[in-house]
Amino acid sequence: MSQPNAGQDRLDYLETADITEVHASIAREHAEPSADVTPIPTWLSILCAGALCWAGIYVGIFHGGFNPKVFNEYESNPTAFFPLPGNATVGPGGPAVELTPLALGEKVFKEVCASCHQLTGTGMPGQFPPLAGSEWVDGSEYNEKRIVAIVLKGFKGPVTVKGAAFNGAMPGQEQALKPNKIAAVLTYVKQAWGNKGGEISEAQVTAAKKEFLDHGDQWTAEELKKIPLDAKLEGAAAPGTPQANAKPADKPADTTKPVAEVKPAVAPAPAPVAATFDLASSIASGKAIYATTCIACHLPTGTGLPGTFPPFDGSEWINGDPRRLVALVIKGYSGPITVKGQAFNNILIAVDTQFPQLKDNASLANVLNYVRNEWSNKNSTAVTPDFVQKVRDEFKGRVESWNAADIEKAFPAAK
Repeated sequence: MSQPNAGQDRLDYLETADITEVHASIAREHAEPSADVTPIPTWLSILCAGALCWAGIYVGIFHGGFNPKVFNEYESNPTAFFPLPGNATVGPGGPAVELTPLALGEKVFKEVCASCHQLTGTGMPGQFPPLAGSEWVDGSEYNEKRIVAIVLKGFKGPVTVKGAAFNGAMPGQEQALKPNKIAAVLTYVKQAWGNKGGEISEAQVTAAKKEFLDHGDQWTAEELKKIPLDAKLEGAAAPGTPQANAKPADKPADTTKPVAEVKPAVAPAPAPVAATFDLASSIASGKAIYATTCIACHLPTGTGLPGTFPPFDGSEWINGDPRRLVALVIKGYSGPITVKGQAFNNILIAVDTQFPQLKDNASLANVLNYVRNEWSNKNSTAVTPDFVQKVRDEFKGRVESWNAADIEKAFPAAK
């Protein structure tokens, strides 16, 4: 048992020596830290706030539709804060690389045109005319106004190319491609596969857009032939020069109508109330949209091309579950698929990536109602804009295109 401290260090309350030592140890400890008297440094708060702001700006500019595979210039625009030269892209090491018109044109051709006209420029017999050696590209029917007009507004109806008859349709690219890309792809087509043409400038394409502003439909061969072979576009004398210094066009642009008011050939229909949805009007509007989007691959008859583009007429995919159909067209499809007992193995790019007008729910609903009620198809159940939006919301987290296995899992009861 401890003895009381009887020496000169004796404490007032008769503590023993061991208690005194414990108190001394406690006294040597530092005081407990307090959050109230240790705030985050001001400089660190400012640094964190700046980092959050930068992260928000970066994601807002570079989100690319939040798709890890596809950068879509219609969804994000890095050049808003980081402008690059007109034909620049990012090289493997990171810095900007200036693409020549031919290189940019080849890139655009592979992405947009090759599925119909083929990488070799030979086209498809009876449907898509060849570009290699075509008199419309580099021969007796060629004129710079004609070729630019075709790409801007599209083409429909019969045409003779290299002595062969074709009767397909080509959608216009005025809304999908910027003038510099249209100029580049035309320059590429005019110089690829043995063609001996020259360069089409961005200034010429811009001039053509103004000149043909009021031409709301696809061209026919007869209409194109009314454009004189010696007609010139602005900027033709000096490709790439500013439009202000260019030669005036044969037909002056309509200066009373600003470019900002340019409207697509088919105005997006207003979203109707589902209970009063006018299916007949939707089908009529969808027919016009089909003529500028789907007709080039699936044809006016809805029969498609064997082995390449599946038919719409009598298709179980068109006449089946509308939820599955909407999901297919908004996300795209790749790989083998069977339609009406026939095998196909191609790629369907998400339609609103190919045709920005189909980002509008009403326009997409209209064209789907058309194909579901044209030819031998008869579906009284309407696809409404609200229904399209619900399917978009349901699959908004999906970043990849569909394949057969995914479709079977997601729509097991679809027929």
